[in-house]
Amino acid sequence: MKAITKYIKFFVSLGLFFFGSLLQLIPIYIFQIDYANASDFTQTCLTIFSNTIIVIILVLMYRKDIIKGIKELKEKKGAPLGIGFNYWFLGLMIMAFSNFLISLFNQSGTSTNEESIRVIVNSFPLLALLSVAIISPIIEELVYRKAFRDIFENKWVYLFTSGVIFGGLHVFLSPINSFVDYLYLIPYCSMGVAFAYMYYKTNNILVPITMHIMHNTLNVVSTLLLAGAIIC
Repeated sequence: MKAITKYIKFFVSLGLFFFGSLLQLIPIYIFQIDYANASDFTQTCLTIFSNTIIVIILVLMYRKDIIKGIKELKEKKGAPLGIGFNYWFLGLMIMAFSNFLISLFNQSGTSTNEESIRVIVNSFPLLALLSVAIISPIIEELVYRKAFRDIFENKWVYLFTSGVIFGGLHVFLSPINSFVDYLYLIPYCSMGVAFAYMYYKTNNILVPITMHIMHNTLNVVSTLLLAGAIIC
């Protein structure tokens, strides 16, 4: 029964990730929103609405693991976060180096996924901070780390599957303009593997969630700094 429950949670998690955007139909119907002609602000708010519902469902599904993680962090005085930070930093170095090499062949210097995120960040900083830096990491970690770990018990199968699918989605769910865009699988997958490995080592889902939130927050803040939206 326990094994069946894990598979049910796994497929529900994937279903929420891929089809959760349909939840936007609720406010669209209630407020009679013309989505096709809706402003970027309205569309961003609708995305936050649906993703917030997804977070609530996922947190309820994996609440025991989250509570366990909180207790462990308190008992060990945050030591697992130190382990997570080390793997995050290693993943970041690989990501940065591979991005640099790819930029030599890409005039824009960024992936299409990164470019779309920058548009949101520069247009709606606070909404981006909520959506990109907090909500999205929680969803992605509970789906691609927690749900995947429950299904794939073999260490290497888990790391490969979690990292590659996570990285692949960041590339293939964005427009592909040239062959160079496929090279961005390297930095995205490397960070995905880093998040997966830190969860494997600590067995505390709050570790990759915290590191992912930190990672995305730094990206949002650095984007704003480069755009001149924040004056130091």
